[in-house]
Amino acid sequence: MTATAQLLGGLLAELREVTDSGDALDSAIVAAVEGAQMIAVAAEAVREGSGEGAPLELAREALGAMRASVVAATVSVRTLEDRRRMQGVGSP
Repeated sequence: MTATAQLLGGLLAELREVTDSGDALDSAIVAAVEGAQMIAVAAEAVREGSGEGAPLELAREALGAMRASVVAATVSVRTLEDRRRMQGVGSP
């Protein structure tokens, strides 16, 4: 595994320990790092010429993680907007 993939894998493990999986912002952070780590592993597989379908499958999984990150971030934004409205604070 490349240094990049190892670094991101270690960061991902630490994030999973310290973040709140019920919090949409934390979930977005974890999913983004997870996607980045998968991309690093896929890039390594491409560079090494490992298996015909492996890099493509890894890239698809990375895309799924990035989509999850976007969904979680969207939920966070909407939740924050709802809180602001309930408190009577105007939108930016």
